[in-house]
Amino acid sequence: MPRPVIRAAGRGRALEIGPTRATIKLAGAEAGDRLGVVELEFGPGFAGPPRHRHRETDHAWYVLTGQLEVSVNGQQRVLAAGDFAFIPRGTPHGFATHGAQPARLLEVDTPRPLDAYLDELTAAFPAGAAVDQAVVAAIQRRHDTLPAG
Repeated sequence: MPRPVIRAAGRGRALEIGPTRATIKLAGAEAGDRLGVVELEFGPGFAGPPRHRHRETDHAWYVLTGQLEVSVNGQQRVLAAGDFAFIPRGTPHGFATHGAQPARLLEVDTPRPLDAYLDELTAAFPAGAAVDQAVVAAIQRRHDTLPAG
């Protein structure tokens, strides 16, 4: 049975994935592998991952700072600080930051957490490394992340 987890601001397992920072606030293993929570920071001009969908994972996104350009079912939307999005499994989606400011978001994934996916991305793309979308797509396929098309 999972135990309570309380983390102070700025705490959690820190990851640097190329130009992106992630802080695992709640790892899947800590929540009985049914929930994951991660704070993500995307730099200005972040192209985002290839458009994709998940068979087993729902996303809940809450934008903390900046703006995140989101594509959901082919519709484009700009989310700003305080905006929220729920992306149910099976829904094609993508995201990017094309503005001059970074964006931070809190992501909740259920019932399948994606921290193992983030770990694999971290190993493939050390801090500051350029991101190869073909490598990202290969990693995605191993973690409930399928091409949107």
